[in-house]
Amino acid sequence: MSASASWLDALPLDFYNQLARSLSLHGMAALELLSRPTTPATNRLHELTGLTAATVHRLNGIESHEQLLVVLRQEPLAVYHLLLLGRLTLETSLAVPVLAYVRQSMGIDAGQLSTLLAYCLELSGAFLGQLEEHVTAPAGAVSLGLHRLGVEEAFAGLVAELPVPALPPAASLRLTEPQLHMLRLALLLVHSLPATEADHPFLRAVAALPNLGAEALEPLIAHLGQVQAQEPLALTMPELVQLYQGMQVCGMVFVSDVMSRLGLEDAFPTLPDDERAAAGPAPASTRQAVGEMVTGFTYWVQQTFPDNPEIAQARAQVLQLADTL
Repeated sequence: MSASASWLDALPLDFYNQLARSLSLHGMAALELLSRPTTPATNRLHELTGLTAATVHRLNGIESHEQLLVVLRQEPLAVYHLLLLGRLTLETSLAVPVLAYVRQSMGIDAGQLSTLLAYCLELSGAFLGQLEEHVTAPAGAVSLGLHRLGVEEAFAGLVAELPVPALPPAASLRLTEPQLHMLRLALLLVHSLPATEADHPFLRAVAALPNLGAEALEPLIAHLGQVQAQEPLALTMPELVQLYQGMQVCGMVFVSDVMSRLGLEDAFPTLPDDERAAAGPAPASTRQAVGEMVTGFTYWVQQTFPDNPEIAQARAQVLQLADTL
């Protein structure tokens, strides 16, 4: 399907120079997409676009304005689909290896890469719009714009099949034996609160926090159970938020009279005898020791992540808990 000759003749003579870098980046992203294992979603994308790795390699071999015009006259849909699939890929985690390669090969930093990506996406977005005005849609499609919606829907199906990427660690700690025990006990206490039969606004407020639900806490409890003192403990931001809130709930229970008032002494979990012995002699004041550890940990979190919105939200929720005591 050919494009209007008059429209192509109106393109500026330096148009290829403007588009070259964007075309190359989108081509690399499209190749990354096409290299994925065959699934119903990839089959659907191929049915809609007909784009193959061989076609992408050929289009990425364009080296001049004249060659670009020839391709746009003879197979404009191939260029359209390369830019469309490349653009969709660049906006997802599928583009991570492509962008890492570009950054390394060009010797640029993250900020420069972000600027380059934004520039290339801006160009492709504008050119896709031009193509949709002048290029005939594939057979069976009312318009190229509506065809694009179908491609985007199929691509969304592919993205939905991707595994959820692991969150990067927000912090890495090396804890002493008492600190590690305190974190474990704090989470175990919060985990055990729903098992109490007492009805109190504090307990209801704690139960309403999604980060401190029993099921939400169990992976982190297991994580802490596998760590030894002084070993690196990598924590994601969601885990850090759980510890931040869990420690403060534990502190509220200990430094107030809520434990005795609600009959929580028996509900408070204890470590096995060998682990408890490893923590050393009991402090003169358990409440004082707990208060100091809670204060130290929460202060460290707030000072380390002063502008983090998740920590700010967690802090606000904890302040509301205090009002229920």
